[in-house]
Amino acid sequence: MQGVAPAWIGLAECDPLVDEGVQYAGKLRAAGVPVDLKIYRGMIHGFITLGRAIPEVRQLHTAVAAALRGAFGP
Repeated sequence: MQGVAPAWIGLAECDPLVDEGVQYAGKLRAAGVPVDLKIYRGMIHGFITLGRAIPEVRQLHTAVAAALRGAFGP
């Protein structure tokens, strides 16, 4: 697959869609796309919006920001 940007994928372990996210990452890798996959243990769907309630979300926000800086530069 040419012209596809590298992918950063963050998934919640307790999300009913986590398996589909893992499969998607696998398909991207099989197509030659670099993938950085992180599964956040114990997290639920939509946890990215719970930064004030769940301290681990700050780690997610930091990882997302780093992935965007890596893709688009400083």
